[in-house]
Amino acid sequence: MTRPFALAVAALALAAPARGSDDAPETLLAPTTQLYARWDGVSAHNEAYKKSVWGPVMAGPTGDNVRALLAKGPRLFGSSLVADPLLSGRDPGELKANLADLKAVDKLVDLLADRGVIVAAEVREPAPSLKGVGSALTGLLGGKAPKADALVPDAHLLVIVPGAADKAGALNGAVRLLMRLGENKVEAFAAKGRTGYRFVLPKEGAPPFPLFAAWWGEGAHFVFYAGTRAPEAVMDEFTANAAKGGLTASPLYQRAAKLGEFESVARGFVDTGRVVGLAKSFAGPFVPGLNDRLNGVGLGSLKAVVFSSGFDGKESRAVYELDTPGERKGFARALKNEPLGLNDLPPMPPDVSRFSALRLDPAATYDAGLSLVEFLKAGGAFGVEGDKKGLVPARKEYLASEADKFLGVRVRDDIIPHLGDKLVLFQSPTEGLSLFGQVVCVSCKDPAKIKAATDNIQRALEGIANSPIKVRKKVLKGVEVREFYARGFGVVTPTYAIVGEWLVVGGHPQAVQGFVLRAKGALDKWAPDAETAKRLAKLSQDGCGLQFCNPKSTTQNLCCVGPMFLSTLELRNRFRENNESDFDPIDVGLVPNAHELSRHLFPNLTVTRNDGKTIRIETNESFSLPLEFLGLEPLALAAVSALN
Repeated sequence: MTRPFALAVAALALAAPARGSDDAPETLLAPTTQLYARWDGVSAHNEAYKKSVWGPVMAGPTGDNVRALLAKGPRLFGSSLVADPLLSGRDPGELKANLADLKAVDKLVDLLADRGVIVAAEVREPAPSLKGVGSALTGLLGGKAPKADALVPDAHLLVIVPGAADKAGALNGAVRLLMRLGENKVEAFAAKGRTGYRFVLPKEGAPPFPLFAAWWGEGAHFVFYAGTRAPEAVMDEFTANAAKGGLTASPLYQRAAKLGEFESVARGFVDTGRVVGLAKSFAGPFVPGLNDRLNGVGLGSLKAVVFSSGFDGKESRAVYELDTPGERKGFARALKNEPLGLNDLPPMPPDVSRFSALRLDPAATYDAGLSLVEFLKAGGAFGVEGDKKGLVPARKEYLASEADKFLGVRVRDDIIPHLGDKLVLFQSPTEGLSLFGQVVCVSCKDPAKIKAATDNIQRALEGIANSPIKVRKKVLKGVEVREFYARGFGVVTPTYAIVGEWLVVGGHPQAVQGFVLRAKGALDKWAPDAETAKRLAKLSQDGCGLQFCNPKSTTQNLCCVGPMFLSTLELRNRFRENNESDFDPIDVGLVPNAHELSRHLFPNLTVTRNDGKTIRIETNESFSLPLEFLGLEPLALAAVSALN
């Protein structure tokens, strides 16, 4: 619960009442469940929320803005569910039902924050009945292929809101609205002593296999189900599971419940070993070499993913464990089991906003990269080799030979042996705008050999380029910096240099120039402040990976871009119907003030550990966003430009 969704639910943390434990809804789930995730809600951890960074954030103006946005959420559906159908002449009874459900949805966020939510899923191999097997054999003898539903796996998705059966009005209303948005028919039903609602498949355009969706009260809990079995069969399985303890006996469930030395708010697991095994079983006969492809990228050796997240004082914390026992392959083999510390980092700018550093085996990483391309290209052609039914290694070797031809070097002989094992990516707002200012640094065992290889690569690229490439060589503090200019490069100017033990590549010359100046002592370089150093000292010191991200930079930039985005959106819609009486502008003032929001934030820290059996990722953060190690500002600016 450390990701952006926390911002929404934490809005209720300061007022949410405490509540007791429920009767373990996990007992309803099968012990063979392959995906399980539970968020406990705000009420169960109210004090932890208040002590975390979300306490002061949600108690201030930002919290007021978030609560106002949440209040507006359900009303966004009003036009499509009430006004638009009214104008199109829909049945007034249907509109009245939509309006009632829309009002019920107002209570949905409060309910989820109070009770939490569980998501579980499983896919099982088809288990045909004797009648079905007999029918299939008779059909085959008569020259007819089995029906599609005979080959359909038993798949289901379950969403459970613990202890919410007595508050099902908001949940029923929300699901009914979602179904009606898709023009789907919903009807009430009763079965096995339960009452609820179910989705009715249309007669035209229905899939060739069974598909069901239903929601009902199961004891004290609200259940939403979607899958290939009838709801009645799921109800019977719930009863059988509850009698045996259900998922609570699963080792993965028990491990997730104990993971992390902090107050856990959310936890779960993915039984990847079984998932990958089923993928091989289902798709293997139709995708030649699938087993080798999965093993090549490392999925074949990944047995389970277990996670837990929660709070420890002001910090949001999370632990992710990836089990990779036995012989590792693909990217799992690329990660080295050697510590990486602050002294191993290159000289970065003092205002660095984010960096990621890993120890990687160069040869294993390159091999895994080839496997990934081969995996994504499954079923496709690889030139001449594509017409042959060779083994996966042969296709990988073909890719490797094509890479050698394209780059003008033998990658495995001329580059890989001379690279070090440290890969670092960093970005500074002073030296480049987010993604465009990203700098890639790779350590070198033999810088002279790498320089010779880059010379050959440069000549090869110049020979095959569709447009002229201008290379400018400049010397700064005794270091040669090469800048590449071409019409096809757009707004970037690829630049690289070999500085000491580092091969440095940037999107603009300024970032590489800064690296040279810091390496030569002409500019200051990054070092953690006192508080960050104190937090780093508490983290595991044997990690092979380290990530740092200052969320202030991203949140401040997004808060600046936010009003522009909303204003641009408003300009597009303002006179859509040329009716000024309906003028209801978007409330741009709900975007938080950047300084007020960011003053509560502190750097996010992530350590990756590898003991040869399990890859463990530990995060200690204030606030994070998806792909924060790259930066979201260019995407936000692109969205504004696209609206103009």
